[in-house]
Amino acid sequence: MNKAERPVHRDVNVLYDVRIPTADPEVTLSADVYLPSTCNPVPALLTAIPYRKDITDIFSAASFRWFAERGYASVLIDLRGTGSSDGTQRPKCDPEEGEDALAAIEWIAAEPWCSGTVGMWGISYGGVMTLRTASLQPPQLKAIIPIEAPLDPGRDAFHHDGARVDLHQRALWSGSMLVQQLLPPLVDHTSPQAQRRWRQRLHETEPFLVDLARGPDDPVWRERAIDPATIAAPALCVGGWRDLYADAITRLFEQLEGPKKLLIGPWMHSMPQDSPFEPIDFPSIALRWWYHWLLGLDTGVMDEPPITVYIQGARPGWRAYDAWPPANDELVLATSGDTTLTSPAPDAVEPARAIAEYQPDPTIGALSGLWGIPTPDFGLPLDEHDDDARAVSTTSDALPHDVLICGRANVTVTLAQEDGAVSAVRRIVVRLTEVDAKGRSTFITAGVVCPREASETYRIALRSTSYRVRAGNRLRVVLSDSDFPRLTPLANPRPIPVARISLAVAAVDQDAGVAVEMPATTRRESPRSPVTRRWRITRDPIHDGIEVAIGRSIGGVRTSQGHLLELHGDTRATVRRAAPAAAVIGGDHGAVLRMTTGEVVRVRATIRCGRAELCARAAVEIDGTTVFTRLWEVPLGD
Repeated sequence: MNKAERPVHRDVNVLYDVRIPTADPEVTLSADVYLPSTCNPVPALLTAIPYRKDITDIFSAASFRWFAERGYASVLIDLRGTGSSDGTQRPKCDPEEGEDALAAIEWIAAEPWCSGTVGMWGISYGGVMTLRTASLQPPQLKAIIPIEAPLDPGRDAFHHDGARVDLHQRALWSGSMLVQQLLPPLVDHTSPQAQRRWRQRLHETEPFLVDLARGPDDPVWRERAIDPATIAAPALCVGGWRDLYADAITRLFEQLEGPKKLLIGPWMHSMPQDSPFEPIDFPSIALRWWYHWLLGLDTGVMDEPPITVYIQGARPGWRAYDAWPPANDELVLATSGDTTLTSPAPDAVEPARAIAEYQPDPTIGALSGLWGIPTPDFGLPLDEHDDDARAVSTTSDALPHDVLICGRANVTVTLAQEDGAVSAVRRIVVRLTEVDAKGRSTFITAGVVCPREASETYRIALRSTSYRVRAGNRLRVVLSDSDFPRLTPLANPRPIPVARISLAVAAVDQDAGVAVEMPATTRRESPRSPVTRRWRITRDPIHDGIEVAIGRSIGGVRTSQGHLLELHGDTRATVRRAAPAAAVIGGDHGAVLRMTTGEVVRVRATIRCGRAELCARAAVEIDGTTVFTRLWEVPLGD
């Protein structure tokens, strides 16, 4: 047997709702523990989430069981105030959340079935908790795997790049979390303790949406950012190029000082083995990481190149590098008197003369796809030609050879002067696309800047990416102030007179690095989780408006105790070009729970975000009788 191989323990003992003490004697955390069938102490893998493990277990139990079969105790916990844990939930990404994870690690390490060594991992909020806990440096935590998670919640999740966001966190996430808060317990639901927690969350606990009404400039967001310099545990950083948090994962990797590796595929917001786009056998990759750092086995994982990324665009595939970003030659293109990007870049021109003027159009952005909204398996970018035509587009001549972009591109925008001065700009959105011979425009990456002071020149750093542009195609820089529905439209936008645009991309040698083959996996959607997906973009030609509707339903899944659960969520964003301040963004979320005891519980939550106020309504029915209803009206910060 190879040193990296371990026996598989086919028998796994699952313990539900194990209570973990915290520093507060009134609060215990609920854990589900997956134990391998062995008498020997084993390392433990911890995941901490606010998403109710009695629901998460339905879809993720196979992963926790898989690691337990291979000799690891898998532990999944509900954060304080969520699921089956006691207490009141903290605000999203509150730094104090790490204290409960520390309590869980101390408890796990002291259990007789644990060797005293712990790893931590998770996707999205589970990744946030992994980073938050690692920043506190518990001695038992030996390695981590953060997956597709924000690093600075204010910038990466709540208000993207300082721009106001209503759709993602408010209409979508807050609505689905409110449904989870109001659903009755799914484990030991008749126990007095479980009923007490449910009543408290119905009548006493404010939902996450109240805290998330804060505007982009609220100083609390900086307090919730995670400093990578405080993380010493070896980290396998995992991201997806079409995921909301791709740039956060690359920034995390760049700033970590300890042992680290970077893995980024073409995925949206999903586990790498579950994506319909180039799925890989990620559990086996994670297992090698745990073998090395938790068991001290020689897997060779740290002898391999530290960076493995999927190259998008022409001739797609996996490539490994020794550094991120890889060594590169900067390719610079710029305009000179018109909207053509040329190379070598011409000298700067006088800012008094405009080569184009952007006329505000809040409907731009939908064709970029849903990369800014956490959908796992649909919403890839579409042909952006129509959006390009509504913005200021600057396009290069046909490229003489392939250009492999690895890292961050930067765009510098020089504004034209009016009466000897430059106009104040509230937001600049820049997209980088590839234009083929038929005029189709394919999204590569984007960036946003929200200036606080007027300036003649703005530099916009685009999101990190790896993308090969085919020889003969052209690069295009598209400038506007809109990325709808990802960003909430500006209430009073102004024209942007543009004097010059320059683009600098990190062009990597085509032969740099090495091609690699990733372990393949066969993706099969579980028959236990039938999923219906909805994504519709509708243009209103009469009023020059647009509506984007996104939906996902999961029906007829059994919980660990036999209840039948259905979940659905629909979000919708509508805006007209002539009335950006009247944009309406909202979500309708719900659940139907058919209990083994015969009751049918229905939960509904509706979110509506206007310019100045968020309105949320929720109701709970049992067998057709309304037992709870409430309205929240929360002022919104711009």
